[in-house]
Amino acid sequence: MKNIFKLLLLTVLVFSSCEEDFLNVNQPAEDQVLTSKSGLITVAVGMTSHFTTSTLSPIVEIQGLSTRELGNLLTYVTPGELVAGGSGLPNDNAGITRLWNRLLRDKGAAESILKNVDAIEMDPGTKSGLKAYAKFFKAMTLGYLIQNFESAPIDNNSDGNASFSSRSDVLAECINLLTSANEDINANPISDEFLVYIQGMDLPNMINAYLGRYNLFAGNYDAAIAAANSVDLNSMSAWIYDGATNKNAVFVFAVENAPDTKPQDNFGLTGSLIPEANDGRIDFYLSPSDEVEVPEFGGHGVENLKGFFEFGNQSIPVYLPGEMLLIKAEAYAMKSDFDNAIANINLVREKDNDIFGVNANLEPWAGDINDKDAIMDEIFRNRSIELFMSGLRLEDSRRIHSDFVPSQQEDYLSERNRNFYPYPAEERFNNTNTPDDPSI
Repeated sequence: MKNIFKLLLLTVLVFSSCEEDFLNVNQPAEDQVLTSKSGLITVAVGMTSHFTTSTLSPIVEIQGLSTRELGNLLTYVTPGELVAGGSGLPNDNAGITRLWNRLLRDKGAAESILKNVDAIEMDPGTKSGLKAYAKFFKAMTLGYLIQNFESAPIDNNSDGNASFSSRSDVLAECINLLTSANEDINANPISDEFLVYIQGMDLPNMINAYLGRYNLFAGNYDAAIAAANSVDLNSMSAWIYDGATNKNAVFVFAVENAPDTKPQDNFGLTGSLIPEANDGRIDFYLSPSDEVEVPEFGGHGVENLKGFFEFGNQSIPVYLPGEMLLIKAEAYAMKSDFDNAIANINLVREKDNDIFGVNANLEPWAGDINDKDAIMDEIFRNRSIELFMSGLRLEDSRRIHSDFVPSQQEDYLSERNRNFYPYPAEERFNNTNTPDDPSI
């Protein structure tokens, strides 16, 4: 414990010294900190700090503007371009660039740990914990990349010319990393020494939760169900903030100091997907506001944000228990096992004892139990509400409503206005392997 302050101080120096250097985000972490146990733990602590304070905000905000989770209250260029979407979304949009660069930076830190950890002597449980955590982090950052971009580099490259891999290959790597992380900690349980550095996190359950997530995205439905079933729904894992030196990342852009983006009415859902009036999750996440979005951006009503984001010192869950139930619901529906799909939908709808307090307190679903499309719509609605502002809406919309084709023109009203984002101009300039941008 006595070395934690020194490690945190070194972390600040290492990571803040390159905060404004976006020219080569594929560069591995500083070599001088990679030759000792304390140095690698410093990288892990810094990686976590950078993700929670810098990377998580564009993960939530950028796709939130494209999927109507968020309304835009001012006329700044960056959010305005994202709200408009369409084929005219430029690849020099600052939000897209932030999202890409910050995810690559965190992924590079995880890769540096994995490249060096086996050569350094340390307690077996400390090594297994460090390796598993780095594998989780690499899988998570890869997952967020492929949720927003059509392809992504599995491995960073120090010369900036990283190779890109397909969506299926990236998801397969996410699953491989998490499976390997499980093997590490099953062989050598995480030491108390390493647990100090991941306080507030239950790493085994985090790994299995994300295995469920990425197996679902990959269409591995039996594996997704098995992974989701292995997660303890009474376990809590969260990104922790103190509200002073590090503030809740979503609070900073969506609540603090008269923000330019706020949640849209009804979680951005329309038509038959609007939440039921007595859904307890409305009051959990939102408080009423009379504000209205800028008219040229659709003029939607917006609400004040609550939930996990109302204050600067609130923790943000790494995953929610309800996601595990909805993973199973969707996987069963895709297997045409509608009875089990609806059973898991109802577990979410009727939930009144969620460990994080996300409780709908609704009656069982009264829709057509033989209509797959209706069941999938109910899953989408519940994912949109239960997992609000978690950076999953674009992936969910594209996956569940795959028949919807976004407009090539500016679109302020549809469920999503892009399928994937263009690759940042900066990446294209530095990396000759950058693929062509998707049309929409």
